[in-house]
Amino acid sequence: MNADSTINIGSTHSVCQDYVIARNEHVILSDGCSSSPDTDIGARLLVKALDQLLKNPADIEQLHKNAAQIALDWANMIALPPQSVDATLMSIHVTDEDLIIACSGDGVIVLESQAGVLDVYSISSPSGYPFYPSYVHQPDRLSELVTNDRNTKTIKSNAVTTSDALTVTFKLNVADYKYAAVASDGINSFFHTQQAINGKRVAPVSVPDVLKEFWSFKNSHGAFVERRMKRFKKDTHAKGWQHADDLAIGVIHLGEDPKSK
Repeated sequence: MNADSTINIGSTHSVCQDYVIARNEHVILSDGCSSSPDTDIGARLLVKALDQLLKNPADIEQLHKNAAQIALDWANMIALPPQSVDATLMSIHVTDEDLIIACSGDGVIVLESQAGVLDVYSISSPSGYPFYPSYVHQPDRLSELVTNDRNTKTIKSNAVTTSDALTVTFKLNVADYKYAAVASDGINSFFHTQQAINGKRVAPVSVPDVLKEFWSFKNSHGAFVERRMKRFKKDTHAKGWQHADDLAIGVIHLGEDPKSK
């Protein structure tokens, strides 16, 4: 088992507000809200808090809540406003035979089966207001979110479902999968320019098209995600691709199916 991650600033940002870490046993990612102050710091605090808590894994939704409280306390200690912790929180960890993936807020989950089939789950907030884990500890902001029915998430895969839970959780059999990944919603922000009759126009690049270019690991040794990102950027630069929002990706290689060898 090996894990790696990469962070890339968006073309419209002056400060990257995404943060991700990869350990052998887990990946943790956070995406700070662009309209809130100092969320580049808040995202790091959230990730560091959950990194400590996952040393003794328990109920993952509770751990996401606890991480948010710790991050808020740390922010207060260094005189940052609570809005600095307006950030999503995503995690992957393995416990015995279980692969547990959790998303508080929005983002994209990618799973590759031992047969090489990709499952992609895109989690978003139709209201445009993600349900950040820090809101659980801010009653006024949580009440406003719920009152205005802005806590509902849409989960798109082969079908579309909704959830009003703080954390969307997947508990899977680790032996069924070769890779598991989480990505910030910057993966939805790719675009390229096309020549048109009246000049150039901007056209979006879909997540399946992004993954078609990115998802190809020659091996899982060392900084395998960073290596793949460098190649991806070189290949897509030639196509004129850019991503407007910050992009963070963390991937765990879970192992090969012995039967496939």
